[in-house]
Amino acid sequence: MMFMDVHTHYPARDPDVLAIENRHSGFEEPVDGLRVSTGLHPWYIRPETLDADFEKLRRYAVQPEVLAIGECGLDKLAATDWDTQCLAFEWQIALAEEMRKPLVIHCVKAFEECLAFLKDTSVPVVFHGVNNRLSLIRPVIGAGYFLSFGRTLLHPNPAILETFLAVPLEQLLLETDDSRADIREIYQTASELRNIPEKQIALQLESNFSKVFKQ
Repeated sequence: MMFMDVHTHYPARDPDVLAIENRHSGFEEPVDGLRVSTGLHPWYIRPETLDADFEKLRRYAVQPEVLAIGECGLDKLAATDWDTQCLAFEWQIALAEEMRKPLVIHCVKAFEECLAFLKDTSVPVVFHGVNNRLSLIRPVIGAGYFLSFGRTLLHPNPAILETFLAVPLEQLLLETDDSRADIREIYQTASELRNIPEKQIALQLESNFSKVFKQ
């Protein structure tokens, strides 16, 4: 059984884990033999370097090992000014469309705005690190986007549990993000919370992974 970790900041060391490593800098680092997502994270973009950083991203993202653009998006708690965030997000959506690669979305207190930018997007979209109440996530589910959950499933509060149980299996993905959590444990917990066999979760997530990342 394979375990799909769709968003991690650490190299996978388990042969049974298929992981997508995220990079928001170091666009000169080799990607040989890896699966990578890459984008301009709203925490780290700066207006004075945005043009140059985007061109570096474009050159890097053309490589076949780069499976997705992101994480990118909008964050109302970030120090980066709002106009710069919006411009970078708009450019990266266009880049994903141009390269026909999925988008991995970072969204903090900006669901309405993110969804407005994504309204006409034709590539697959993954909202990563979901830890929000259901009222915020319902429009994301309704848009048909994928939702990726991580370590918050290991000790979910009632709001996160309600959200997790409301996401259709056909739109579900799992991740470890920047934690040292074990993706196997997250799979096991997800199956327990859903009260379905872990094998069923694994097969569905493998199918979802294939739909999004064309692997």
